Amino acid sequence: MVQSRHSLLVALVITTAAVTVALSWAAWRLIHQQRDIDEQRAQEQLGAAAESMAARIRGKLAETGERLSQAAVNPSAPLAVIDGAGILIVRPDGVVNAAGLPFVPSVPNTSAIDALFDEAEMFELAREDLSGAATRYQNLARHDDATVRAGALVRLARVAEKRGDTDAALRAYKQLEHSGDVRFQHLPARFVALYQRHAIAKARADAERERSLHATLTQGLDAGGWLLTRDAATWYREQLEMLELPRAWPLADAVDRVARMGQPLSPRGQRVLTDTPGSILVMWRTNGPATAMTAVFLDRFLPSSVANVAWHLADPSGRWLAGERAVPRGAAAPRVVGDSEYAWVLHVGGPVPAGKAGTGDRTVIAMTTAMLMFLWGAMYFMARAIRREAAVARLQSDFVAAVSHEFRTPLTTIRQMAEMLEAGRVTSSDRQQAYYGVLSAEASRLQRLVETLLNFGRMEAGAARYKLENLDLADVVRRVVQEMEPMARDAGKRIVASGPDSTVVVQADANSLALAVRNLIDNALKYSPHDPEVRVEWEHADGRALIRIIDRGLGIPRLEHQAVFEKFVRGRSAVDGNVAGTGVGLAMVRQILRAHNGDVDLESEVGEGSTFTVTLPLADAGPPIPDPHRAVVHS
Repeated sequence: MVQSRHSLLVALVITTAAVTVALSWAAWRLIHQQRDIDEQRAQEQLGAAAESMAARIRGKLAETGERLSQAAVNPSAPLAVIDGAGILIVRPDGVVNAAGLPFVPSVPNTSAIDALFDEAEMFELAREDLSGAATRYQNLARHDDATVRAGALVRLARVAEKRGDTDAALRAYKQLEHSGDVRFQHLPARFVALYQRHAIAKARADAERERSLHATLTQGLDAGGWLLTRDAATWYREQLEMLELPRAWPLADAVDRVARMGQPLSPRGQRVLTDTPGSILVMWRTNGPATAMTAVFLDRFLPSSVANVAWHLADPSGRWLAGERAVPRGAAAPRVVGDSEYAWVLHVGGPVPAGKAGTGDRTVIAMTTAMLMFLWGAMYFMARAIRREAAVARLQSDFVAAVSHEFRTPLTTIRQMAEMLEAGRVTSSDRQQAYYGVLSAEASRLQRLVETLLNFGRMEAGAARYKLENLDLADVVRRVVQEMEPMARDAGKRIVASGPDSTVVVQADANSLALAVRNLIDNALKYSPHDPEVRVEWEHADGRALIRIIDRGLGIPRLEHQAVFEKFVRGRSAVDGNVAGTGVGLAMVRQILRAHNGDVDLESEVGEGSTFTVTLPLADAGPPIPDPHRAVVHS
């Protein structure tokens, strides 16, 4: 039976391991399939992201081209700076309109009107007749042409400064400042007026006005508020001590480079310059004599990409334009942006959108882990039940063997002596009487064994009935000791009983309590092979009656203090010492005492003997609430 249960346990473990391997393999396959699905989904999402971004780039290029075409149609209209771009309108004679650029490739030249000032400049420069020159400049300042008026005002202010009349010079520069969008030679007239007013304020040590005019000039130079060439913009920035270049300076430089490429620009086109601080896109559209050009940093021009997606933009030769420097790993199929003349290649790659990747893996792993935990948990509890069943079966087998041995010994003795008496072999009356005594003792032994088993069976079935009455504990103990003294003498031992002179009254069933005490004394006699004395003591303390059975025998290991009170369990000392017994005595003792609202405790050390202490409530203390699960062990 035990062997079959062991085989069953081995089969259970093997089956569980096989199922674990199968589940793990299935989970591994599911994870790989899920990863393939996730990869396919990621590629589809990357493809959709690439197509969306390519469409937006195409749309942005088309929109920008349309705006440039409209600007070329109406060159004098105000220009709007979009996405941080710089824009300008250029004619054959120079740039006529611009916004967002700190300098432009070329500007209109007004030197053609200089001949109108020859006479006045002769009075100023050759004759040094400043009054005559001023009169003639004042006449020209009323000219119908705004450009002529601007040139006259600049020269009139110059004459006033030579005469030391800075107030007159300031009046001329203020009038020049409000002369409109005209130029003086290659400079804007308003810029000239502001710069000269700044110089006069500095010469006069007018710090507040100097700071105000300096801020206006530097802001205009940085924002591209004046149409200046590179040389002019650089010179005036140095004069105003502007050390840092504006962010739009590379845009102006890119436009200047494209405009000076040495060949006429096509009616429409674009270039990407990558040897600048950030890739710069230059686009242009031509309408008649006017050409509209724009320059913008490519990373600001391009629409924002999808979150968590990397992109790489290159020209057909593979030259990097924007985005990641290298093509992202796992990139979707490239998308062509633009037309055949100005084609860009867009690569989009990287992880799938946040929250998607790995979800399937985690789900499969979690489900597989849960199933394996359930499987091994079930296996553990099943194995535990099988081991418990095997242990119970082993205990029952030991119990049957022990009971059989206990029955066989007295039965063998009775049979042998009965046969000898029946055959007339024992003729001496003394020997016959001795045989009769042995037969009676063995019969009593059998009776006690049967009664013990019957009592234990009734207790296990819950059919035991107890007749409770007030008993003198000393009477019960003395009666049991008196009954067992002959057996002790025959074994060469003695029982020493002692207790107080006062009466200790308990409420108990006399026979059951005597049975419990008898079992404990019997165990003490059996497990004390080398000590002739067993002591039995009784007393009362704290409302409880106590009976102690003390021996100096084999002792019980600490690990078995609890187990020896379980049914069918015999301690290791009993087995090793080949002491007779059935393994139900102590279990029956504990059941009897707990039925009386009492208990039995054990104190024992191997080789030092054992002390079993019976505890019962006194008859006048009132019965405590019974606790059938209580088991107190003293060490």
